Amino acid sequence: MLNGKYSIIFKTLLVVGIASSFNAFSQLKIVQIDRQFPSKENKAARTESLPARALPFWDDFSSTQTPFPDTTTWEKNSAVWVNSGTGINPPSLNVATFDGYDAQGKPYSVNNVLANGLADQLTSGPLKLGDVPPAERAGVYISFFYQFAGNGDAPEPGDVFSLLFKNASGQWIQAWSIESSILSKPDSSVQVIWPIAGDEYFHNEFQFRFQNFGRLSGPFDTWNLDYVYVNKGRNVNDKIFPDRAISHPSSSIFNKYYSIPLKHLDGNSMGRSKLFVNNLSGILQVVSYTRTAELRSYSSGNQAISNVVIDSGLTNAFDMDPLTRIQIDTARILEIGNLNLNADSIKLTLTTLFDSDDNEEDYMPIFSPIDFRKNDSTKTSFIISNFYAYDDGVAEYGANITGAGTQLAYQFDMSTNKQDTIVGIDLFFPKFGDETNQNIQLHILGALTGNQSDYLFQKVIPVERSNRNDKTIFKRVDIPGGVVVKNTFYLGWKLTSAAEIPIGLDANNDSGEKIFVNSSGSWIQNKALKGSLMIRPIFGKPKDLTTSITESAFAKPFPNPTQQRFFLPNEAKEIQLYSVTGSTVAFEQTDGFDHKEITISHPVPGLYLVRYFLEKWRTEKVIISN
Repeated sequence: MLNGKYSIIFKTLLVVGIASSFNAFSQLKIVQIDRQFPSKENKAARTESLPARALPFWDDFSSTQTPFPDTTTWEKNSAVWVNSGTGINPPSLNVATFDGYDAQGKPYSVNNVLANGLADQLTSGPLKLGDVPPAERAGVYISFFYQFAGNGDAPEPGDVFSLLFKNASGQWIQAWSIESSILSKPDSSVQVIWPIAGDEYFHNEFQFRFQNFGRLSGPFDTWNLDYVYVNKGRNVNDKIFPDRAISHPSSSIFNKYYSIPLKHLDGNSMGRSKLFVNNLSGILQVVSYTRTAELRSYSSGNQAISNVVIDSGLTNAFDMDPLTRIQIDTARILEIGNLNLNADSIKLTLTTLFDSDDNEEDYMPIFSPIDFRKNDSTKTSFIISNFYAYDDGVAEYGANITGAGTQLAYQFDMSTNKQDTIVGIDLFFPKFGDETNQNIQLHILGALTGNQSDYLFQKVIPVERSNRNDKTIFKRVDIPGGVVVKNTFYLGWKLTSAAEIPIGLDANNDSGEKIFVNSSGSWIQNKALKGSLMIRPIFGKPKDLTTSITESAFAKPFPNPTQQRFFLPNEAKEIQLYSVTGSTVAFEQTDGFDHKEITISHPVPGLYLVRYFLEKWRTEKVIISN
C-alpha cells in the first residue's frame, strides 16, 4: 500500500467512450489496489529446495488452490499472483500475473515510487535434462502463453518480460524476451515455443525462470503467463495439445447476481449460466458437461447438506471444432423446489465438470503423466441470504469517480415484484492513497430522473477502509429506520471533496451497464468499465430509530410523523383509516415481505387514526406533516 504522499503517481486506466459531458476531473476510472490475500509462508519455509524431476513439465495454474503457484512445481520464493480476473480469454482457467508487488502484496519499492527494476520472478523446480539422450536433445522445447496487460496495468515502453535458463555452472542466461510495445494487444494471448539449445543446459539441475522488468512501486506494468509446457520430441510447430480446457469461472445462475435474498427467490430468479471453453487440440472433439449443486442450508445454527444434479453429460453432447474458443449457454436451470425456502440462508456451490475425453482419444505416451483433466472443472459459490451482490467477494481492482460533487448510482433489479426494506449497505473501500478524514454522501435512489424526489435516503458517512487480511472486508452502514424499495433502485454516493476514493471492483462478473455517473446534472450510463462494484444492499426489518427493537415497536405505524405513506406489520388485517372527526380516509395498500405500505390518497396535514387487527384490535395515531 502506498502512503498518501505517493498517491499522486498512482497510474490509472481512464475509461474512455463515456459521454462528452464528462470533463477531465469527473471520469469513471479503474485503479490498481492493494492485493487481497494473506502473506505467504515464512522465509525459512520458502528456502526449501524441490527434488529434480524428469520430463515432461506442465502447469496451467488451473488447479492451484491459493493465490500463489503450486509449490510442488515452482520454487516457493515466487511473488507472482495466480488469479482468474487479470487474464482476458486465457487458454485455461487462471493466469500467473507479474507486476511490482512482492509476495506479501506490497510494493518492492516504497521510498522511490518511480523506481524501475527487476520485479517478480517465477522459477521452476529442477528438471533432469541430463537424462535426455543426446540424439533427442534437439527436440527439447519450452512453450507458454504470455499476455500484455490483460485487465491489469499496461507495461510502458522499456518494460520487459523474459525467460531465463540455468546452465550447468549455476548461471542464469536470458534465452528469450519481449519488450512492451504500443502495438501490443492487452486481450491477446501470444503463444511462444522456444528451444532449450546448448549442451550447457542438459544437466540434472536445469531450471527456467520467468521475470518482469518494470515499475517497482505497486501493481503496475502487468504481464500474464499461462500454460507452460516443457518436453522432448517437439519442434517449432508443436503448438497444439490434446486438451479441452475451461477458461473462465462459471457465470451466475441468478441473472448476474452472485448473492440474492432468500425471500426474493421465485421461478424467475434462476437463469442459465455461461461456460467458456477452449479446444487446444487439432481435432474435432465431441464434448459434454455435467453441473451439480451442493446446497448447505442454515437454520437456527443448524446445517443441512443436499446435492442436486442440474445438467447431465448424457443429454448435452456437442461437437467442438479444433483450436476454437466457444461460449456454452447451459441447458437447464436449478429448480427452485430444490431449495429450502424456510432456511435462514443457503450456500450454493456449483460444480461444472467438462467431459472431452482428455487423457484418452488423442493422448499420446509422450505426454505421460500429465493429467489434462485438471482444467476440466470449476467451482463457483453463491450466497442466498438477505442481500444482493453482483460481486464474488474478491476485488481485483478498484473503481472510482473523481471531482467534488460527482455522483455514482448502481442499479439493482429486484427478483420479486414485492416491496422490501433496505436496512443496511455493505461497502468495500480498499486501502488507497491518502486515507485521512474522508467522507462521502451515501444515497439510495428510486429513479434517475434528476429530481430531488429520486433520493430515498442520503447520509454523509466517513470512509472506512479495509485491510486485505480482515476477517470481512465489507464495512456495513446501518439504516435504522429502513428504506422501502420496489422493483428497481440504485445505491451509490456523492463525492464531498476532490479525494480519490475507489470502491472494490470484481473483474470476474460484468455488471458495468448497471453503473451511472452524474457530474453535470444528468445521469450517464457507463459504456466502457467492465466488472462489478463491491456495494451490497441488506434487507430486513427496520430498527427503531431511538429505542431497541421489540415486537411492540413493529406493531406500530412507522415512520411517524410522515408526509403521505407509512407502514404496518404484514400481519395487520382489516385496516381502516379515519380523520380525527371520524370521517373515513381513502388510502392505497401495498403488501411487502415484512410490512404493508399505506399511502394516503389525498393527504392533508394533521392527525389521523389507523385501526387494524394484529393479535388484537389496535388504534394508533399517525401524524401527517407538510
